[in-house]
Amino acid sequence: MGMHEEGMARRRTRSRWRVFQMAAWTGALLLSGCGNVNIEWSEDVRLDDGRMLLVERTAQGKQFSELGGPKGWDQTEMSLTVVRAPESVKPPPPWRDAYVPVLLDYQQDTDSWSLLATFYYCQAWYDLGRPIPPYIQYRSTNGSTWARVPLEERFIDRKTNLLTGPRSEGEPELITVEEKERRERSAVQRFQRILRKWGQAEENYCDHS
Repeated sequence: MGMHEEGMARRRTRSRWRVFQMAAWTGALLLSGCGNVNIEWSEDVRLDDGRMLLVERTAQGKQFSELGGPKGWDQTEMSLTVVRAPESVKPPPPWRDAYVPVLLDYQQDTDSWSLLATFYYCQAWYDLGRPIPPYIQYRSTNGSTWARVPLEERFIDRKTNLLTGPRSEGEPELITVEEKERRERSAVQRFQRILRKWGQAEENYCDHS
């Protein structure tokens, strides 16, 4: 084989090796983002009037990470079912949607349940039309199906009462109120309390206008 042919062979070998390296790197990146999240847990919930109830929660989503970096996950669906309500109170039907529940409320005089939800990532806020305050309210009255309604003023500045940051690797069988409050202290503001404003001072990193 002449020098020219040898040089061509070496270049083809190097080219094949680069293609192999790129394929391996791309595969590793894809593998880092292909984990499914499917978790469930029970949770004690204290209503605004101090009464306690028990709910069952589920969360599904996709796990992702940068190579060598921390893992995160994005929810695709969450659910909440009241399995033990205060005496003489009828539980609402199970709630299920693509958002993150933060607050559960019951009004005795109208026999209505309300659930407030928010989101993890900016794209969901954009898709919702960038609402301020950054929440969705659902209501169920007299056992009716949950329906979206405008956010009520009475919830502004209310402390949240649901676990907002379930771990993708799983949760204990039961989350107590005390454990939940301890963990929520490190959450961003909109997960701790229902905000009226959501600007830079309130840790809004989605709005760059």
